[in-house]
Amino acid sequence: MDKNNQELLDEIKQLRSELRHMQEIVNSLVNIVMEMESDVDEYDMRPSSQGFMDMHN
Repeated sequence: MDKNNQELLDEIKQLRSELRHMQEIVNSLVNIVMEMESDVDEYDMRPSSQGFMDMHN
């Protein structure tokens, strides 16, 4: 195999490794977001004062 092909194969290996690393990062971020969403209580999303409700009616 000539040098040019070997360089391309090495670069492909490096890119695959980087892609796996990015997939791990994305999976970790998705897990964090999913945990955060499960911790949010539906009542936390409601306005806390009647004045806020009157403003929108």
